[in-house]
Amino acid sequence: MNLKELVEIALIKCSKLVRMEGKKIYKSGLVFDIKSKKIDNVYNIYGKVKNENKSNDYYTHIRINMPKGILEKTKCSCDDFIENSVYKEEFLCPHIIATMYKFYDLAIKSLKDKANKKEEKSETMVGNTILNEITKYKNLKEKLNISIKLDHINNDSLDHYEAQFKIGKSSMYSINSLEDFIYEKIQESKVFINDELVYNPKIHYFSQEDEKVIKFIEECVLINKEIFKGDINLPFQIVNGRKIMILPSTLERFIEIIQHKTIKFKYEYIDYNTKIIHKDLPISFTLKEKEENFILTTKKQFPIPLTSKGEVYFYDNNLYIPSKIQRQLYKPFYKHLKKQEKILFSKDVKIFQELIVVLNKISKAITFDEGVKKFVSTLIVPKFYFYKELEQIFCQVKLYYGQEYFELINDPKEKNLSNFIKINLPPAIKEGLYINNIKCENFREEDLGDEVIIRDLEKEEKIVKELGKFRFIKGENRFLFTGTENDLYNFLSKGLKRFRNIGEVILSDSLKSLNLYGLASIEFNITETSEEWLNLSYNIGNVSKKEFKNIFKAFRHNKNFYKTKDNNFIDLEDNEVKSFLSLLEDLSSNGDVSGDSFKIHKNMAYYIESRGSSFIKEKDLLQNISSRITNINDDHYEVPKKLNATLREYQIAGYRWMKILSNMKFGGILADEMGLGKTIQTISFLLSEKEIKSLIVTPTSLIYNWQDEFQKFAETLKIGVIHGSKEERMKVLDDREEYDVLLTTYGTLKNDIQLYKDITFDYCIIDEGQNIKNPLAQSTDSVKRINSKVRFALTGTPIENNLMELWSIFDFIMPGYLYSEERFQEKFIDKVEANIDKLKTLIRPFILRREKKDVLKDLPHKIEKKFLVEMTTNQERIYKAYMKSIKEKLKNNKEDKITIFSYLTRLRQLCLDPSIIIDEYKGGSSKLRIAMELVQEGVDEGKKILLFSQFTSVLKNISKLLKKECIEYFYLDGSTNASERIKLVDKFNKNSHVKIFLISLKAGGTGLNLTSANLVIHFDPWWNPAVEDQATDRAHRIGQKNLVQVIKLVCKGTIEEKIIMLQEDKKELINNVMNSDLKSGNLINTLSKEEILDLFT
Repeated sequence: MNLKELVEIALIKCSKLVRMEGKKIYKSGLVFDIKSKKIDNVYNIYGKVKNENKSNDYYTHIRINMPKGILEKTKCSCDDFIENSVYKEEFLCPHIIATMYKFYDLAIKSLKDKANKKEEKSETMVGNTILNEITKYKNLKEKLNISIKLDHINNDSLDHYEAQFKIGKSSMYSINSLEDFIYEKIQESKVFINDELVYNPKIHYFSQEDEKVIKFIEECVLINKEIFKGDINLPFQIVNGRKIMILPSTLERFIEIIQHKTIKFKYEYIDYNTKIIHKDLPISFTLKEKEENFILTTKKQFPIPLTSKGEVYFYDNNLYIPSKIQRQLYKPFYKHLKKQEKILFSKDVKIFQELIVVLNKISKAITFDEGVKKFVSTLIVPKFYFYKELEQIFCQVKLYYGQEYFELINDPKEKNLSNFIKINLPPAIKEGLYINNIKCENFREEDLGDEVIIRDLEKEEKIVKELGKFRFIKGENRFLFTGTENDLYNFLSKGLKRFRNIGEVILSDSLKSLNLYGLASIEFNITETSEEWLNLSYNIGNVSKKEFKNIFKAFRHNKNFYKTKDNNFIDLEDNEVKSFLSLLEDLSSNGDVSGDSFKIHKNMAYYIESRGSSFIKEKDLLQNISSRITNINDDHYEVPKKLNATLREYQIAGYRWMKILSNMKFGGILADEMGLGKTIQTISFLLSEKEIKSLIVTPTSLIYNWQDEFQKFAETLKIGVIHGSKEERMKVLDDREEYDVLLTTYGTLKNDIQLYKDITFDYCIIDEGQNIKNPLAQSTDSVKRINSKVRFALTGTPIENNLMELWSIFDFIMPGYLYSEERFQEKFIDKVEANIDKLKTLIRPFILRREKKDVLKDLPHKIEKKFLVEMTTNQERIYKAYMKSIKEKLKNNKEDKITIFSYLTRLRQLCLDPSIIIDEYKGGSSKLRIAMELVQEGVDEGKKILLFSQFTSVLKNISKLLKKECIEYFYLDGSTNASERIKLVDKFNKNSHVKIFLISLKAGGTGLNLTSANLVIHFDPWWNPAVEDQATDRAHRIGQKNLVQVIKLVCKGTIEEKIIMLQEDKKELINNVMNSDLKSGNLINTLSKEEILDLFT
């Protein structure tokens, strides 16, 4: 074969189009750096090819196997080759073809140069070297494949199979005459297959596996010729044209020969693409227990035996050649299960053992139902003997198989074989078997005869591993504990439980004295000592009370255990022990638990009872106290007949709640939503307690409102108002015995507090209790210094900003109930996520909170809308300039929070009306324009309007615009005195001509009943949404008969939008504490400096 022929054979593998493109690249001079390298008679040709615009280089590689005379490998770095070579192993791109042409050109030129110069051949010359090798290996051949189709033929005369064959490479063509094909192949002649393929032994070859198939065909042809002598009139022949008859007796051998192939197999008129698998059938069995029987079933889809002895099976679209032992053992099961779908066996140990051994030889997928599993578990019982010798702990394990046993540490082969269970097995399966977890061990025939020993080796191994987990290691004749103090605790707390689950545990007396104190060791006794107090005594095991300090230290540091001085252990992982210690810590006033008893107030009864711990013994006492607190529907307390009002059901429940708590000397927070009548509920309560003396502390703006409400609803009560001049206040206070109820304000009380030091009230009630949210404020201190037997707080927002405000109110109603300020901070603020549920349980009985949507089904709806307002051009320009200036000032991050707050306030004022801070500003305000449009529209529709703002300067600008438009209005801010407030409210509600009420948010957000209004406008958002809600509730409350529309004006793209976003982000914690009943508050005061700075981004 010359060089040109080699190139042509290589090129014939590609399409004409690719060849033309390759030749074009070659002729364009785009192929460079042709090199060759010889490695073990294999030549590698490398080239570099440029694209048409010479912007990219492609690197090619061609490998020629000279001994085989084939093109072995091609490779190119172009995208076309990378994409297509994945799907076509011998893909040729135009760059590879161009490389071949270039190589051929260089080789020819090299030969010509050498011939002209008559120089000796040099092995370093590319062309001559390759040419020499080519002349040595002329047999460059193409591989052909054989495909097979096997049909099952089932007729009356003879059950058999027919095989047909095709040959080819990418396309396969039928061999129409197998005899001719074999004859020509033996003669090494060409065989015409069809127009597309002529088999030529000089250029074609078959793999070794396919040659075996051809050899089988050849055998069949020769046998057919020998037996039938060419007589075509006989009823059947082994080889007939394109078909070979395969008898069942020959099928296994034929399948063995073609096992490397996926064939077409036709069975029952359906064609399958079938693999040949030389493995056991993947059969599965299910063994169930029912009454006195074991029931064996298998899948409904059975394997199909293709021969009488089961050498070949058709199963799951594949042909299986199983092992000899599976064939033998499966045959009787197949026969019975095919006929009856299940086989019953007596529930007997020996039968079970024999059955499992046999089934495991047939299948590795045996499923037991729970009944069988329970039966198996009874067969093997480990016994663990733990004992102590010279301060060391040992363990011996005996495995009981029925009545017989052996020690786990020993090899059973060394023991007398009569000590073990023996079963008789058929000779066919007398060999080493692994049956699920069970191993059948063989011994010499003279030792066992027909018997084997059954052991659960996996269970034994698991026991050894389990002992290892708890630091018991194998010694010479027992297991030795080698662990630390921590490991010993782990063994006592978890190990013994684990080993009791596995088998039987026996402890020596020395180990029994080693105690692990848990639930059973807890003593927790509560007794009633007085009307207000309970006594708690406690212990755990025989631990000295002096050790409790160290026990709590270990508990707080999350230790797993505490080792007592007498070498016993307290299990600090035990949930009940943790609950016990945690409860003791919660009940102690300062968290320091020492001694063995202390007294607790009865107000803790509900909290103790709700813990539901099993170690609490006196549950009846606790339940009695708890049920009295929580049963607010108890009709034992009738509403006073002298009350000049009819209470709603929820108000009656609130009245009873106050009665229950007061009778038990407990305080409470009436936290109903604004507008639900906290005042009337309180008046009803005080009217029912006429013989006692009470003090009510209110904001200045509400004191006369309270006086008016008492006169209206409880005229029989004598009310003294401690307000005004000092002489007036002193006179009422001196004559206090003449009054049932005294009214004063937070400010007045602060000034007069020294006058109250020797006075004790039955009840002290504070209105708008959020006024004492700051524990350090003088007004808070004054209120808490009042001597009173029972205290109540009224507030719609017990939490405005943070949880410490809740503590401050509770510190008033029941001092010490929520611990000291420092301990509350540590327990419920620093660790809020861990203790939030505890806090909710503690406060639940003493806060009563109802919302309008739940109790006032007849109250008209409230519709809230947010209006995004775009600033005027001048307004926006000033805002952005000021924002830029602020950012420059904040770059050094040196400003304190007060300075930063002033920046925020200035930005908010620019959103409202720049003229309130910039003299001579004439650029207009979008908010003022929108607000006036809303007011005018509301007036035209006959609505009565409340307009709130935090900035009185803004309200005054609005009032000027109202005057200009001849719209009458009322005005209220912090300078309006208490009596004037009541008059303004009364006038607004009764006067149909005045439609607008301008109100400062802080001054008029509480204590006003303005149910004649049905449109509320919030001119600017406040950090505290609860304050906004309170303001809205001036209109949306009991007595409102109309739909209330609430409009919030927000400047788009400004600090106002960020205020609203921040409110929402910060609500979650407080909502969680109050079960979504309360809203967050003035969040700006709780923000870190970093969070505040984020508002400017």
